Amino acid sequence: MRYPTLALVLYAVACYAAAAPSPRDEILPDLNRNQIRQAESQRVEDTEESEQKQVSMSSEDLLQYPEMLTDAMDTALERQNIDNVRFLLPLYRRLEGYDETMASYADAILYRADGDYKAAEQGFHNIIKEHPDYAPVRLQLALTLSQDGKAREAAKELQEVRNTPDLPESMKEYLSQFDKYLKKDRAWNFDGNLSYVRESNVSNAPKERTYGGLEFEPPRKAHGVIYDVSAQKNTPIKGHWVWKKNLSAGGKFYWDAHAYDDLTIRAETGAGWRNHEQEISLSPFYEKRWYGTEPYSNTAGGVLRYSHMLSPKWQVFGAWQSGYRKYKERKFLNGVNHVASVSVLYRRTGGEYFVLGAGKGYSSAHDRSDAYQHENLRVGWTKAWGKTGNFSTSFNGTVQYRRYQSEDIFNIKRSDRETYVNLAVSHKKLSWKGFTPRLNWAWTHVHSNHFYYRQNQHRVFFDVSKQF
Repeated sequence: MRYPTLALVLYAVACYAAAAPSPRDEILPDLNRNQIRQAESQRVEDTEESEQKQVSMSSEDLLQYPEMLTDAMDTALERQNIDNVRFLLPLYRRLEGYDETMASYADAILYRADGDYKAAEQGFHNIIKEHPDYAPVRLQLALTLSQDGKAREAAKELQEVRNTPDLPESMKEYLSQFDKYLKKDRAWNFDGNLSYVRESNVSNAPKERTYGGLEFEPPRKAHGVIYDVSAQKNTPIKGHWVWKKNLSAGGKFYWDAHAYDDLTIRAETGAGWRNHEQEISLSPFYEKRWYGTEPYSNTAGGVLRYSHMLSPKWQVFGAWQSGYRKYKERKFLNGVNHVASVSVLYRRTGGEYFVLGAGKGYSSAHDRSDAYQHENLRVGWTKAWGKTGNFSTSFNGTVQYRRYQSEDIFNIKRSDRETYVNLAVSHKKLSWKGFTPRLNWAWTHVHSNHFYYRQNQHRVFFDVSKQF
């Protein structure tokens, strides 16, 4: 070779790259992932009113029977039949000597149904001010406060209802369920996923074994597990304000190749504001990564998250994250990272969900050949089949692009198009104590102008997940 010194440098660089984690194994951050996971776990029930008593008399007929109209109004309020309450209230107010408290109660119910929680809360408060012993009204106030994101105030109202003497057993049972819901909202929520992995190229050896007179080591096989666990907790502060905590850990563990073990832990905590249709939070975060059982990098920064319920079927999520990443050894990679992510979730009846998302960002580095812009598109679909919904399928696909800023030591300005596809099937009858197994097929394809980063891989594997 004409330039032996350059050859040695290239060989050393190639070996060093092979010993470090490759970006081709890393799906770029989807900042909405946890938000969507939580939203999908909250099943929206279809409204069934077929068993409720429907109004079939005309307006003038009802006005001729004041007692019947009053009974119908009372029944509609008790059953929370919004359509009937909306129809009956104007007629009820035309009755001579109608009960203004009942009418005000109906107004508050309708305000809440129409999304005007502030007016609904004020209406219930006004009634309680005049009649502090009206337990059903106070219970509706607690429900309104809870739905509007005021969990702390809802708990106080619930305690007031509990102090009411001679409560019927049905209401005591409802209070118990309501209290469990409030406690769950402010308790730690955990979920996790575990799968077996058999790597045919854990060393990230390039498909082309030789380049420019250099010969690379052959691929190395490894066996282990991929894992992912996370925990979230919301602590009500006052009004719509909450303090949010998120912890997560994930990575790969190989029992026959510990030099390629990979672990990342993350902690974020900060203030959030929420009501019945939207939530926004700002949290500092710290992330630390170990590779090959040794400290590899750490990142500190902040993340801004937002979600908005457009309707019972449509929900939108957005997030922005900025941080500075420092590497223990590879200091030429140190730099600022910015990423934005937006997703739309659409719910259909019967446990079917569609997700469409996009992301964009920039990762800087002291060495511009390692700095890149990135963007991605994501699509997801989940469906529970049949009346029971026991059998479910899911599809998730991501296409992402990386465009590097400068040529590397091989004089290549890298540009990648990466495709990730995952299909999964599961059945609830195979679950055990909440642990649900899934059969997965995954395809990873990296189309790159750089010889070292091309990849095409198919995997079939089982994973097990649980929420608790």
